[in-house]
Amino acid sequence: MIDQLTDSQRKWYDLAAKHADDFATRAAQHDEENSYPFENMQALRDSGYTAMPIPADMGGGGASLLEVCIAQNRLAQGDGATALAVNMHFGLPFVMCDLIKAGDEHPRPLLEKIAAEKLMVFAAVTDPQVDSLKGITGLGYTTVKATKTEGGFLVNGRKGFGTNSPGGDLFGSTAIYDDPDEGEVALIFLLPPDTEGLTCLNDWNTMGMRASQSHSWELKDVFVSEEGVIRHKPWVWDEFAKGLWAWHGGSFGSVYLGIAKAARDFAIGQTKGRTRIPFKHPESFSPGHQFLAAEMDIALNAAWTFQKDIAVRLDGEDGRDHGTLMDAVGMQYFCMKTAQDVVNKAMDMVGGAGLAKGRPLERYYRDVRAGTMHPLGGFDALELIGKHAFGLPHDVEPRYI
Repeated sequence: MIDQLTDSQRKWYDLAAKHADDFATRAAQHDEENSYPFENMQALRDSGYTAMPIPADMGGGGASLLEVCIAQNRLAQGDGATALAVNMHFGLPFVMCDLIKAGDEHPRPLLEKIAAEKLMVFAAVTDPQVDSLKGITGLGYTTVKATKTEGGFLVNGRKGFGTNSPGGDLFGSTAIYDDPDEGEVALIFLLPPDTEGLTCLNDWNTMGMRASQSHSWELKDVFVSEEGVIRHKPWVWDEFAKGLWAWHGGSFGSVYLGIAKAARDFAIGQTKGRTRIPFKHPESFSPGHQFLAAEMDIALNAAWTFQKDIAVRLDGEDGRDHGTLMDAVGMQYFCMKTAQDVVNKAMDMVGGAGLAKGRPLERYYRDVRAGTMHPLGGFDALELIGKHAFGLPHDVEPRYI
């Protein structure tokens, strides 16, 4: 991949590599302590990395989706949890750019503010009572309710998986408002995290991606101004929904392929220099280890080729048509499964030593497992792709209901 980069792609790759090498020195500590990498995020802000996908005319880096994927893959090789956290931050700017392209200029001042002030955006959108396919992936449904009050709305409920909770500057979430004229409307909003009634529950204590610090949040009579919401009709396939699906499908695989690449490199490095009695040559001479190395490289190359193709298509003229979005969902699923398979093979190559705490491979093993748990990462992806193959609507219920 490195030899084929354009000058612009190389710029972002080199910046990510610099950060990755630095972050790798602290990744194990943050994982063990279940702590947020404030120093990593500050470094990413200072270098302009967090503004990467914001258009240049709004003060951002102007990076293409492919450039984001290239950089995120490399960053994740140093610290997967940090790469995942910044990928979550990229989501809102990515979707807002889609809204602007569709003619809605309301998000422009906010994007300019995020770039100029180097802000970190985070969102708690997951509703524990709502299936992720219907709640998160652009369809906007939630049990969190908004009621009308003077000048805006009062929001009550609970949301989960607020990645970047300790270090984010703007909190994003959604609520359902029962409009007397329009019926149910999803309200998308951003607030300072210290807004009255907004409480972080500090409940993130997981097997993997520990440093992402994706806490749950409680909202009790949280005021959201009328001017501070984006209105979205639940279940409607609009620009917001398409942008959200494109971001999910287009970018997340890069983080997990980066973790898998780090696992592959670690396993190869361990095996190259290891010799066991009574053999005279290192274990790299063993056909079994050679087969594992070949399978890892073939899988990573295939997944990266798939991701590169989809990233270019999503940035193209037909990037939001249904077929392209379904291919993006398929690519994400393929990348997540490939990453898990590569890390498993790396573990097989290293053997029992790979399970030892203090070595990065066992952290890669835990972190990569989160991939298929993202929306559109597991069975949800297969369901959507299967429905598309049969020509069925994406929101049709399974036949057994």
